Order: sequence, then C-alpha cells, then structure tokens
Amino acid sequence: MTMRTMRKLITRVLFVQIIFALIVFATGYWYWLFNFELAFASSFMIILGSLYAYRSMIIRRIQTHEPSSDDEMLEKIEDPYALYDDETNNVEEDKALSQIIKEEKLRLKQNKQSFKKTMKSSRGMFSPWRLIPYVFLVLSFIGLRNNHILDIPAFLIGLAVGIVASVYVGRGWLSKGSAD
Repeated sequence: MTMRTMRKLITRVLFVQIIFALIVFATGYWYWLFNFELAFASSFMIILGSLYAYRSMIIRRIQTHEPSSDDEMLEKIEDPYALYDDETNNVEEDKALSQIIKEEKLRLKQNKQSFKKTMKSSRGMFSPWRLIPYVFLVLSFIGLRNNHILDIPAFLIGLAVGIVASVYVGRGWLSKGSAD
C-alpha cells in the first residue's frame, strides 16, 4: 500500500467518523458513539498490532536462519528419531542399558531446550504492539462500566467494525511484500 493510498484511506475514515459523530451528537446518543469509538480503536489496534508483531518476527527469523533443504526437512518430519534407519537398529541391540538411559536423559534435556526456544520465539505473543491495545480494551470497558455509560450493543458493533476495517487495511499492508 503506497503512502498516497494510505492517506486516502485515512482521509476517508476520518470523514466518515466526523459525519457519524455529528449525526450521533445531534440525536443525543453521545455515549453510544463513545462506546463504539473505544471498541473500534481497541480492536483495530489489536489486529494490526498482532499482524505487525508476527510479520516482524517472521522476517527476523528468515533473515537470521538459512533455510535447510526440503529433503532434510521432510526427513525430520517423517522420522524425527531415526527409528527406520538400518544402522541404528543393530547398534541399539549392542548398547548397554546404562547407555540407553543416558541417551534418554540427553533427549529430555534437548526437549527442555526446545521449550526455551519456543519461549524465545513467542515474541509475537508478548509484543507491546499487542499487549498495549489489550490493556486499552480492558481499561475502556472498565471505565465505561464504572461510569454507567456502557452500551453493550454499541461496544460489540464497534469491535466488529474494527476487526473488519483492520483486516481490510492489514491485507493491503501485507500484500505489499516484505518492503517496509
């Protein structure tokens, strides 16, 4: 999505928001607008923040790791413990019980390391680009509830419209490729 297209989109959204706000204020349902806008902004930020966090995590992984060949990858998926290799069957028959236990302990240790790798790769889940909009959503809901102006239908409609709008904007943003 080019900068010009983004400006047009933002201008259109702001124009629609201003007209919508004037109509709602004229009818006297300002709290409906407030519910709608808070829900819209939070859901819009959550979806776009998630897209940005996961996109940057994937780009970072691609840049730091060299892709292995397809045959190696397929072999790892089909036979991760090399159970079907002819050489391993003969060797395992000759090993003592203590050696097998040592190998199992090593394998368990490697599983712990894979858990650590999983936690390191969860940057997208704990990204501030995702967490801050969730905090905004929760605080908006609590604030509206405590001030007795929470309108559930308006809030849910705002969430739905925010999701649809962010998917539309995100699809255009992701289709432009890996260039920022």
